[in-house]
Amino acid sequence: MEQRRRVLIRRQNKSSEGEFIWELKNSYELSPKLSEQILITAKESLLRDNQLSEGQIEVTVIAIEEGSGKLIEKMGKKKVRLTIDNGLEDIEVIKEYGRIGLREIKIERITEEAIEQGGVLSQEDISKYLSVSLRTVKRDISRIKQRGIEVITRGYLHNIGRGQTHKVKIIGMYLDGKTYSEIKLIARHSTGAIKRYLESFTKVVMAQSKGIYTKKEISAVTGISEGLVKQYLGLIKESKKDKIRRENLKDLITRNSYRAGIKKTANRYSKPLGAMMRGSL
Repeated sequence: MEQRRRVLIRRQNKSSEGEFIWELKNSYELSPKLSEQILITAKESLLRDNQLSEGQIEVTVIAIEEGSGKLIEKMGKKKVRLTIDNGLEDIEVIKEYGRIGLREIKIERITEEAIEQGGVLSQEDISKYLSVSLRTVKRDISRIKQRGIEVITRGYLHNIGRGQTHKVKIIGMYLDGKTYSEIKLIARHSTGAIKRYLESFTKVVMAQSKGIYTKKEISAVTGISEGLVKQYLGLIKESKKDKIRRENLKDLITRNSYRAGIKKTANRYSKPLGAMMRGSL
């Protein structure tokens, strides 16, 4: 166990993310926790659509709108990017839940990434991209379902429909009033991942509160895929019917409006203050 822990730490330190965090901690004297949060924000803001991130692959899969009954060669295809290795976040998961837990997280992640980009994976695709047997994939999916989370594969999609993806499920738990610790226990996602899902959801909530309603417009201003925006809009609509969720939605808007006000005030005074500090005023 101790040897595995040392191996994971070495792997963490050797990655580009580890190098970035080392710089923040040592060159800027930031705490490990703050350094990790800056890393998450930087990844979301700077590595959007232009290039593959470290740990990603680009593959061609069946388009989500394709029904069954066609030959595969006659079906529409989509190029999608899948995150096979999510760096430090995956290392945290393997520390806490082991290799099986990490593999389950990867299955949830890549199936959802494909859906968000207009494609859908089959269980055979998952087996191929994660380099495990089809039997292992089926067993993992069965365990994930026992936690109340659906894995949207091609077979599931055509038999039942899209259902709720793990991000929507996790945000739903938050809106129900569950704590990060409770959500983490149920969903087996890291606290950082849960906060990241909530942050992206909040962007959609705030866009709506500012009068931006269409999927395309919200996607453009938030940098979130239209597929995920659609899921979030559905969750918002459904949550407004429930008293507790409705209150938590209002709380999200209030808290983030307050943060936006602080930023606006800071921006208003930052230039004259900077000039004064430099002796220009």
